Amino acid sequence: MNNLGFLFALGAALAWGSYAVPFKASKSENLIQYQALMTTGIFISGFIFSLLAGYPVSFNIYGLFSGFLWGIANFISLSAFANLGLSKAAPIMSSLVILSTFLWGSFVFNELPQGLVMAAIGILAIIAGVIIVSTIINTQTLNAKMGLIAAITAGLIFGSQLVPLKLGKVEPQEFFFSSTLGIFIVGLAIFLFKKAKFKKEAITLSLLSGVIWNIGNFLSLISVSLIGLAKSIPLTQVTVLIAILWGVFYFKEVKSKKSILQILIGAVVLLTGVIILSLA
Repeated sequence: MNNLGFLFALGAALAWGSYAVPFKASKSENLIQYQALMTTGIFISGFIFSLLAGYPVSFNIYGLFSGFLWGIANFISLSAFANLGLSKAAPIMSSLVILSTFLWGSFVFNELPQGLVMAAIGILAIIAGVIIVSTIINTQTLNAKMGLIAAITAGLIFGSQLVPLKLGKVEPQEFFFSSTLGIFIVGLAIFLFKKAKFKKEAITLSLLSGVIWNIGNFLSLISVSLIGLAKSIPLTQVTVLIAILWGVFYFKEVKSKKSILQILIGAVVLLTGVIILSLA
């Protein structure tokens, strides 16, 4: 069972590290429509996955609010991907997810780890990894500044996504469908609020992004049920390396060999911090 749990966690990481690839490949700049279609793909696949797994297809206010947070963060993250690229935005967002999750757990929910020194070392390593990656970003341009702000903001909101579930003491199976509903509502609301016009572009790829992300979401829940949060969540952070590999080697976002090496070193340092923090 443990081996299956590890495999499901790595499967989740593969999906989460790849869900933005269709968006990048489409070369579409219509972020609002992409968000709406992606969240539609998440909601439809969430309904199907719930039926297949026997999860309750019911309304849960905590799951709904969690979905709202994710939908908002995802919309912001698209700006980060568009302006910084996968290879640079992913490590920054991931590290802030880890840091904010740790801070929520430690100082709000009193989940202080016994190994505070080890936890501090892990956090410092995560910060160091982000600095190594982010120093190659040219923040002199407006787009880079916007992308960096978007990555930081999205990471902090993503890291707060599970707070409602913690407050409500809800089991993952109970909030799965409601969270996908919340995500869909946000995507639709943004589309309507912006009065966006529907265009026949990147429709299939946008829906595919949502399905890929939700496959990761679904696999992560199974992994958590088999091996627990402490082992599962750190494993899913392999997402960072996968996103970086897509960005560097498929989309050719970074040309310089020195910069590529710097990004890879930063990612390794960041993931080392994640592992240390999980052992604290």
